[in-house]
Amino acid sequence: MLPITFKMAKLADFRAPTTRILFGERLKQVAQIQSSIDAHGLLNPLVVMRHRNKLVVVDGKKRLAALRRMRFSGELPRSLVNVPYITTNQETCDRETPMSLLSNRERYEEVLKMRKMGYGLMQIAAELYVSKNCVRELLYITRLSPRLRKAFFSDTLTMAQARAFAALPSPEAQDQLFLALGPFANAPDILSAIEAGETVINIEDDNVIILPSRRPLTPYHTGPEDLAA
Repeated sequence: MLPITFKMAKLADFRAPTTRILFGERLKQVAQIQSSIDAHGLLNPLVVMRHRNKLVVVDGKKRLAALRRMRFSGELPRSLVNVPYITTNQETCDRETPMSLLSNRERYEEVLKMRKMGYGLMQIAAELYVSKNCVRELLYITRLSPRLRKAFFSDTLTMAQARAFAALPSPEAQDQLFLALGPFANAPDILSAIEAGETVINIEDDNVIILPSRRPLTPYHTGPEDLAA
């Protein structure tokens, strides 16, 4: 077994992917980690990924919180002025940066919560260490039918497929196309079917309505800042 080489960085150089208020069970767990660090030192390094010259912690967020609390109270051991870490590589927007450790539902809910609090796309992207495009794509999920949203949350649909289905303005039409094409259709095929007008909605008198071509996608609650490139 080859030895693992740790790198070292100051505590201030690390970032958590999201800010959490410590209380209840989580605070209790962090306090227990503090006690362990005080008695035995930091037994496991932080696992980070580099994003815009920052060390974003993807494994060890509670250890990071414990170290910060110890520094604040003046109890941080001198041996941990520099903290050991190892680097992992995680790319792409479908599973991007620290958000890759969250489920599809958690990623969507985290972005939507911040959007409803009045955050702009750039602010959300900066807070979560993801690209603005990734934030925009997650906001498209608000346009999916309940059936397709459930499929996305269960990883049946990819982000690219979800965005393609969201191009249809009608939730009923989304469901019809999903049932017709199945969960394995790729995004270009979905968009081609929409543009060809192949999706239909059955109505009570057995007539059908041919749906128009897909509409251009714009972000949820679009504002002037969201339209900027």
